[in-house]
Parts: sequence; C-alpha cells; structure tokens
Amino acid sequence: MIAEPLHALRSEEVAERLGVDGRLGLTSAEAARRLDEIGPNELAARARPNYAAVALRQLADPLVALLVTAAVISAAIGEHVEAAVIAAIVVLNAVLGFVQEAGAERAVLALRRAVELNAIAVRDGREVTLPARELVPGDVVRLRAGDRVPADARLVDSSALAVDESALTGESVPVEKDAAPVAADAPLAERASLVFAGTGVTRGRATGVVVRTGPSMEIGRIAELAEAARAPATPLQRRLGSLSRRLAAGGALLTVALAAAMLIQGEPLEEAFLVGVAVAVAAVPEGLGAVVTIALAQGATAMARRGAIVRRLPAIETLGETTVIATDKTGTLTANRLRVAAAEAAAGRDVGEVLAAGALASTAEPVRDGDELLGDPLDVALLQAAYEAGLDPGEGHERVADIPFDAVRRRVTVLLRGPEGPRVVVKGAPESVLPLSELDADERTRLDGVAAEWGERGLRVLAVAERSLDDGVPLEAAEQRLVPVGIVGLEDPVRPAVPEAVETAHGAGIDVVMVTGDHAGTAHAVARSVGIPADREDAVHARVEPADKLRLVERLQGRGEIVAVTGDGINDSPALRRADVGISMGRSGTEAAREASDVVLTDDDFSTIVAAVREGRRIADNIRTFVAFLLSANFGEVVLFAVAILAGLGAPMTVVQVLVVNLLTDGLPAVALARDPASGDTMRRPPAGLGTLLGRDLSVLLGTAGLAVGLAATAAFLAGRELDPGAAQTMAFATIALAELALVFSVRVPRSPAWHGGRNPALLGAVGLSVALVAAGIYLPVGHDLLDTVSLDGSELSLVIVLALLPTILLELAKALRR
Repeated sequence: MIAEPLHALRSEEVAERLGVDGRLGLTSAEAARRLDEIGPNELAARARPNYAAVALRQLADPLVALLVTAAVISAAIGEHVEAAVIAAIVVLNAVLGFVQEAGAERAVLALRRAVELNAIAVRDGREVTLPARELVPGDVVRLRAGDRVPADARLVDSSALAVDESALTGESVPVEKDAAPVAADAPLAERASLVFAGTGVTRGRATGVVVRTGPSMEIGRIAELAEAARAPATPLQRRLGSLSRRLAAGGALLTVALAAAMLIQGEPLEEAFLVGVAVAVAAVPEGLGAVVTIALAQGATAMARRGAIVRRLPAIETLGETTVIATDKTGTLTANRLRVAAAEAAAGRDVGEVLAAGALASTAEPVRDGDELLGDPLDVALLQAAYEAGLDPGEGHERVADIPFDAVRRRVTVLLRGPEGPRVVVKGAPESVLPLSELDADERTRLDGVAAEWGERGLRVLAVAERSLDDGVPLEAAEQRLVPVGIVGLEDPVRPAVPEAVETAHGAGIDVVMVTGDHAGTAHAVARSVGIPADREDAVHARVEPADKLRLVERLQGRGEIVAVTGDGINDSPALRRADVGISMGRSGTEAAREASDVVLTDDDFSTIVAAVREGRRIADNIRTFVAFLLSANFGEVVLFAVAILAGLGAPMTVVQVLVVNLLTDGLPAVALARDPASGDTMRRPPAGLGTLLGRDLSVLLGTAGLAVGLAATAAFLAGRELDPGAAQTMAFATIALAELALVFSVRVPRSPAWHGGRNPALLGAVGLSVALVAAGIYLPVGHDLLDTVSLDGSELSLVIVLALLPTILLELAKALRR
C-alpha cells in the first residue's frame, strides 16, 4: 500500500511504488501472490445476526420480568390456567418484538454488492476479463463508458473521461477525470486523478492502476462507518422503557405489600401468593407491547399508501417527533437530472441555433430507452431541449472527427459534414470558448455578465461557438476565429413539491438543513429556491464527506435534536444508520442507502417526508392516547385490589378476570384508538419533545379518572357482598370492564368534551365487541367456567351500569372545570 495522498502523486510514481509496469500489468503469478497476501477485493462479510441474543432482548423488559415472576408463582401454587395465560402473553409480545428486530441488521451487506462485478485488467501483457474480487493493488485496469469502477484506482491516462460519483460524493453532475495530479489537500469530490469503486463511467475511456481494494477502498471506509453507526433508542422506546421500569418497580412493591398485608391478616400463604399474582397482573398493562406494535403496523400500512415504506416500525413514531431534517440535495430536493434552464443567443443568432449547436457538439451518442434518452447527462439535456424546441440537430450532419473534453482545454470540438460543407462546433466553459471567438467588447461583456449571473444562481454555464471550414483545414487549427452562437445554463431542477414541503416542515417546528457533497454555490442556490435560509448558520453544508455527515448528525443529536436524515448514495449509509430516522430514495437511491434506512420513499419526493411526518405525529398522538387509557384502567384495578385487601375483604377479582379485562375489554379499544384521525393542528405545532409520555397535567387528570374507576368497582364489590356474596367478584369484574369502556371516549380527547372526538368506526365496533364479551362472560355457561363468574340479576346489572358510568361523568366535569 502507498501512503496518502495518492491523488497528489504522479501516475508513474504510483506505478513504480506498486511495482508494476503500466503497459504490461502484473504477472499472473504476482497477482496470485498479492491476492493470497491481501485478500479478495470485497468488503468483509458480516456475520448473521445472533438470533438468540435478539430473542433474549425481548425478555429484558422490567414488565416482562414481573409477568414471568407472576407466571412462575402461579404454576408453583397450582394455578396452571393463570400461569399458562400469563406465559402466552409474554411469548406473544416476545414474538412480535423478535420479528420486528431480527431483519433489521442488513445495511452493510448491500455495500458488498457494489463491487460484485467483472473487470478488464492487464495481466502478463494482455487484456483479460476477471471477477473484480480478484483484483489486487498494482493491477492495471481498463475503463470505458458504461463500466462500473471495480476498485479504487489512480488514472494513468484518459480520454474525455467523466464519472458519475453522485452515489459516493453527492456531486450532481458527472465529474471530469484525468491523470494529472491534484493538490494534496483536495477534498474527495475534487480528486480528479482517482476513480472510486462503485461509481459509474458515463463518458470516455481510461487506464488506471489499482491502489486500494477491499475494506481499504473508499467504499470500504464508508462500510466501516456504517457498521459502527448505531441509531439511539427512539423517543417511544425511551419513554416506554422509563414507564416500564416505574410500573415494574411500583407493581413489585405493591404486590409484596399487599401479600404481606394478607399474611398479617392471617390469610394462608398460598392465598397471599395468589392475590399477589393478581395484583402484579393488575398493575401491568399486559397488552401494551402488542398494542404499540399493532398501532405502528397500521401506521406503516397508511404510510405505504402515501409512498413511504417503513422498514423499522419504531421509525413511525420517531418521525412524528423529528425536530431536524438533514436532507441531501441531489436526487432528494432535486431530480438528479440535468435540464437546460436558460439559453442566451449571441448577437444575430437565435436560441434554437444555440440549442442545436450545443447538441451537435458532442462526442457521445445518446440512446433512446422508450421516452427517455440515456447517455452523458449534459449531452442528453441539450439534445432533449433541442427536441422540445422542435429541432432535430443531427439530421443531415455526419460527425467526421472530434477532440474530446479534457480538464485542461475545458471544451469539446467536433468536426461535422453537412449540406453547407465542413463545419466545426465547439462547446465548453465560457472562459475557454469565448476567448477563441470573434466578439466585440460590448458583446463579450454582455455574455460574460449573463454567464456570471447564471453562475450565482447555481447553473452550470456552457458557451457554444462554430466556424465553417474549407476542406483540408486541420481540426486543431479550426479552433480559431470562431463565431459565437450563445451560452446555455443547465441545472438539476428542484422537485416541484419541495418548496411547499419545506414551508410545511418549518410551520410544524421542524428545521430543514441541506447536507451535500456538491459545490457550495450550487448548494446555496438550491437552498434559496426551496426556502431553506441559506444565510443562516448550519443551514447549508456543502462539500461534505461521509464522516462529516455522520459527525453532523451526532452533533445535532448531542444538542437534543431528533434527527431525520435523507440520502440516496453509498456515501449516505453511515449517517442514515446513525440518524434517529434514516430516509432513503426508492427510485434513484442505491441499494446500500435503502438497506441502511428506516424508511424508503417510493417516489423519491421530499414532500412525501412531510406526509410521513404527519402520519407519524398522528400515530404518536394515538399511542399517547391509548397508553393513557391503559394506564388509567390499570390504576383503577390497582385501587380496587388495594382497598379490598387492606380492608380484609380478599381478592375482588380472579387473575383470569384481570387478564380478560386487560387484554380484551381494554386491548380491543386500545387497538382501535390507533385509527383515530389526525387533529387539525397536527402540522401547526412543534414536536412533542423528549419529556414524559403523558405530561404532568394529563397524568393527574387520568390518575383521577383511574381512581374513580377503582372506587366505582370497589363500590360494586361491596354491594355484591351485601346482595349476593357469590356475585361480588362478578360485579367488580363487570363494573371495572364497563367503566373502562365508557371512559375510552373521554380519554381520547382529554382536553375537550368526549363528543368532540373525530369519527372512528373501529372504536365503536371494538367497544361493542368488548361489551358483548363482558355479557358472554357473565351470562354464558362457558364464561362461568373460564372466568369463575355468575349471572347477575336485573338490579345487580343496573347498579353495575350506573357505577360504571360515574367515572366518565366525573372526568367530563373535571375537563369542563379545567376549561
């Protein structure tokens, strides 16, 4: 290997240090020796995910530990039905989490595919085709238009070489390459003497000597960054984790305290254990994990209809919490497709002549694929503009000879033969073409001024000139006394919906910053056109390399921001992996970017991100709603048990009754709450931030509601003991179930009257089904057997209904007083 900087060394020096003849290449024997010593030209294979570790992580939640303990105790004291039900819940939640996580560790595998191709190398003095994985440092490789570069190489010679590096550097147009050394401190995007694995040759041909293979290549360095990058826990995971720890600690403490109280009261140890299990089950919202996963899955389905495919479910809620979108420019804000944005004719000429001459001054032949032209993006843009103007530049013209573009001349010259005889057309940088043209001072000043103005707008400016020739005039001599035709300005156009999407994001309290590998001038021009304040500090980051983008994401996260990163290139993979939400482009993006991301946009449209944020906020709001509902319901159960046990009345409900309430009569409405429509201010308020899940005010309000539910169920239990001791547990079960079903309509709009809630047919259906399940549990023989219930008579049922409605009435009154 050669110490950096390779791009600053002469190609002869690079070849000498690598011990290779640039004409004959390596010998087969030497190549085999180096391959054995260095290893194949491929990225290191990642081990398969440790599925056992993934499975064990699903059991690490404190709530799961509490439930497992309850199941073990139930089994130990002979309550096998309760133990089996609790174990089934633990397994269900673990399976849902395992399925979600097991397929998430594939990001770097896509980077390997970027170098799985064949290459043309020179071995033993002759050209051979071999798998790119067999290349070694010192191999001489040939490149031509349409090839993908098989390894990092130092150019030895080139002809009109242009390489599309957008996937690696973010450069919006193909980069001109040649063998001349460049400055040692040149950034990656300006190392014109190097070509990099995974990029594509769009024009010309070249010979290069391989200098880096495998993990040491630029793409390998990015793979290492992507491998090391790990996204932090999502806001939802952090909040639910904190909530789980508090609930587990509180539940364990309450379980021990109430079991001890029963022992002090003289109850048998087995009965105290059984009640302790019931209390533990009552304190834990068993269905919470499953309900969250189901809600996120529903959100994923809704997002897919909007053009955003969610690969990792927690990203949905995180999108709703996003505070900064760090967006790529090329292919994200722009279409990654050059077009003629402006044309200015020289004196005495018209725009049609400018477009026609510009299209003719090409050393490539664009090909048509259906309605699309393929080839060098610049030539395709000029030809497309000519076609749209009703012109057919190639008709009647034959290309006889050409001088390709190179970085020194900065122009291309083409000799044509047409009806008017020989003609030379020249196209290139204005500072290269206009000095060769016969222009008066005023016209030169005018064209220079227009070119300067276009440059400030971020356009790529080309000048076009021509000259009629006599037969026999050398092509090189024809590049004198040219007649100016005009200048054209090309741009990578902004996607039409992007400015409105950026404005909407700003209105939602989300900062939008641009992070691109392109030139600063182009980046600032695009930023201004889409509404990103380019003059604001940290708003536009240009000439950014992968490690820079990764550091920027980490710096924003260090400030407490929730960062969504968009990207489409290999170079974006580390940042996509490290971001709170990685968003890749499904059409123009590389597979590496898609595999590193959490969300894939099928239409590559930045505005789809805003639609996804809206959906994410709806889901986040609904998760808060059903978590509030489940917690208030569980608090009511805890109050019921605490009062009954401390009063020496025994267990007010069986373990199975508690589980039925938590999983069915609470769980079904909770799932339906995930379908609630978005509120009118969803995108007119800032993100919720990283506070607690519910907030202090809402927690107090819902705690009060839970207390009311618990007291209502306690009253039903006490009344049942007086009316019919055998019906006491059934009345408590029915009251707490129906009270929570009534409460759900009030909880879903905690700051407004219940009737202000949006239309949700699924909720009505879920509540209706839950009421039917409660009735079946009370009045059907199978319900009696499973739940240990009895049928209630009319007076008992009437009392249950009245008591069940009281908590909702009290909550509505409390909300009215708070308003």
